Amino acid sequence: MAYLGAPGYGEMFAAAGFASVVELARSGARPAEVLAALRPELLDAVSLVGTEAVVLDRLAAYAAAGADEVGLVPATAGDPGGARTLEALQTAAG
Repeated sequence: MAYLGAPGYGEMFAAAGFASVVELARSGARPAEVLAALRPELLDAVSLVGTEAVVLDRLAAYAAAGADEVGLVPATAGDPGGARTLEALQTAAG
């Protein structure tokens, strides 16, 4: 939630269709109010989350849309340094 109101990030979320929640976050609303306004689609709009197959399918969709680079910042809970995630993607990419 801290990223919603941050410069740069807020604009990215707004461009992805979540301007109202960005405005709410920037208005000084309590975190509980901002959380209640979030829609589950926000995460899918700005990140790749899911199983290896889901992430690979989404990466392929980015490539099909013309993206030739994607920055990866793996979540590291239970995966120190994101090693397991990065290794799985590297193996799948060949």
